[in-house]
Amino acid sequence: MPSNYISGQLAGDFEERASDVVWRVRWRGRDLYIVILLELQSTCAQDMVLRLLVYTGLFYQLLLKERPLRRGEKLPPVLPIVFYNGDPEWWAPLEMSELIESVPASFAKYVPSMRYCLIDEKRWPLEDLEALLDNVVAGISRVEKSLDDLVSMVSRFNEWLDQPGQSTLRRDILAWLTKVVFPTQLPSIDIPELSDLDEFQTYVEVEMQTWPEQWNAEGREEGFRLGLQEGIELGRQIAGGVAILRRMMERKFGGVSERVEKHFSTASADQLLVWADRLLDAETVDDIFGS
Repeated sequence: MPSNYISGQLAGDFEERASDVVWRVRWRGRDLYIVILLELQSTCAQDMVLRLLVYTGLFYQLLLKERPLRRGEKLPPVLPIVFYNGDPEWWAPLEMSELIESVPASFAKYVPSMRYCLIDEKRWPLEDLEALLDNVVAGISRVEKSLDDLVSMVSRFNEWLDQPGQSTLRRDILAWLTKVVFPTQLPSIDIPELSDLDEFQTYVEVEMQTWPEQWNAEGREEGFRLGLQEGIELGRQIAGGVAILRRMMERKFGGVSERVEKHFSTASADQLLVWADRLLDAETVDDIFGS
């Protein structure tokens, strides 16, 4: 449905996808207009119910501008939906009255009324999602929760969206998988440019077999790098400890022998601590290192 009435109202990517915000469906023999605002950030918007109230009002104004109501005629119903996939639990008010200060009962009927349907994706139990075998939104949520059944879900997306007029949605699902899901959950995997879900399904079925080997190799490389860094840092600490202990022994005993230097050359950090502790009460070098 036309959505130019919200031009300038949505920030960022929503402005580019304004045409996807408003939908019309047939429900029980009549039109049902659905205003959908996808809240895809990890933060919760306290004024969401007010924003949806404004969007709904603007939508009604657009309808009336195109065709004024005849006497006795009513506006079509609107179902506001917020699809939220942030990590923190959604805490914003769902009802407009909850956003407004309490008023006396005699004034309550004048308070604006508005409520939206919240789909809090992260709070959906996985078993409930698995039970929705033919639901695209449930499939999206399953993929975002776990990639264990990625291949089967991509296959189902292909089946569900294999209808005339769904090419745009197929494109959007492909973009979501390659530009959002993989960079977030599998950042080490480079996805080539693919033109359709069919190509993506083939790619995943073939390439997924090589990912564990790639992850193991990357893990070994990362482990070696971290181990090397820790080793260098530990080596610096030991060298510094040896220098301090040598200086203390020189001041207490007048110098260090070749035998002591040999001890230093094989010292560990823990051993240096033991020797430093013995040095406090030692009367001879042997009291530190033993005979």
